[in-house]
Amino acid sequence: MDKKENIETAQTEERKPRINWNKWDAVIFVAVVAFIIIVPLGGIEYLEARFGTSSILFDTCFVYLTLGIFIIVFLIVGAIQLLCNWRRYTRRKKLIKSLQIGIPFVFVASFAISILTPIETHLWQPGYKPFTHGFRARMRSKADIEAIRDWMNTLSKEDCTAENFIAPQSKFPESFKVLKPRYVNLDMDKNGNPKVRLTWGGGFGHWGIEIGMEDMEVPPSDFSCFGEYRLPLESGVYVWHELQ
Repeated sequence: MDKKENIETAQTEERKPRINWNKWDAVIFVAVVAFIIIVPLGGIEYLEARFGTSSILFDTCFVYLTLGIFIIVFLIVGAIQLLCNWRRYTRRKKLIKSLQIGIPFVFVASFAISILTPIETHLWQPGYKPFTHGFRARMRSKADIEAIRDWMNTLSKEDCTAENFIAPQSKFPESFKVLKPRYVNLDMDKNGNPKVRLTWGGGFGHWGIEIGMEDMEVPPSDFSCFGEYRLPLESGVYVWHELQ
């Protein structure tokens, strides 16, 4: 009986589905290619700003570093696999494996060239642009502009001193506290009406939203050092990102 049970156990183990490494290669390759498409377009920065308020430095140091290591490991493993099995692979298999290695390698090389050389390339979009677009989408869904304007109508000129306040403070309305800004600045616009600037960020860059009345002029972007990239949200409201 013991021999029969051992034979049945062995047959059962043989019938268990094994991992098809070719399929896993394809899944990993598709993931890498998706990353290659998303990153130059600023997809990570956009999503980071749309669903949170982390800084671009955080993305670069942690997200990009982790995914970069993953791609490099994928390249090394793929190259070793290709060299060790070169004679056993068919022509089609050699082509597929070469593409799996070649496309990520071109991506890594283009990234290194764009960073290490002064040559400008349109392949990589500055991170602050998609980040600001994502932040605008977040403010569009989260910020209650009308409630903020109603509160601004209760302010006097003495309240709008252009002073930066660390948020939150009891004198600020709930429409501010929901957004959880780091700083709040109350000032007057060119028309003599109150405006408010909410700021996020820290020592490595700031971004935020400026809200005025509907007749407040939205200034164009200032691309000079420590200028601001600005995107209008609606009349009298725009989001901005500091340039460094």
